[in-house]
Amino acid sequence: MNIPDNKTAIKLLKRFENPIHIIRHCVRVKDVSTFLSERLCKKGVHLNKDLVRAGALLHDISKYRSIVSGGDHAIMGGKILEEMGYGEVAQIVVCHVHISRSLLESGNINEALIVNYADKRVKHTEVVSLRERFEDLLKRYGLDESRRKMIRSIYRESRQMEDLIFSRLDIGPDDLTQNFRRKSQCQSQIL
Repeated sequence: MNIPDNKTAIKLLKRFENPIHIIRHCVRVKDVSTFLSERLCKKGVHLNKDLVRAGALLHDISKYRSIVSGGDHAIMGGKILEEMGYGEVAQIVVCHVHISRSLLESGNINEALIVNYADKRVKHTEVVSLRERFEDLLKRYGLDESRRKMIRSIYRESRQMEDLIFSRLDIGPDDLTQNFRRKSQCQSQIL
């Protein structure tokens, strides 16, 4: 399995001209994904933590390109990573916007589900509730009823992911938000 390390992943994000705010978002999604995967592994869920980390860092590798030229950034990113020999990471990137119904219904937790969910909890670089994140998505991207319907559908999927993930943990979704708020406050005091 070919999985890029953090340094390589950041170089790739820069190579594809992603601005610093997108890179910071990817780093925060990696932080949340790592936090969740470490706790889930301790509870007996089998996850490849390196794959989670790399998938989270690279989930928006083609975000800037899709903004500039159009297209589905998840599919574009998956194609880029597949061509570079990162096939397993590519599969996570392709699934980071929409998770398959069959996976949700299976009750299984895998690396793609963790990255997808973590992305839904990070608004820019702040860890927020699903409700807050999706209210923001509706404001920014809900330009017509078709898009609003799609965003609401993804919200329902995200709630299912949240229920599945936290049913295996001894913390709740609000604890995740609080944990990262405390970390952000400590970091800002140090700077």
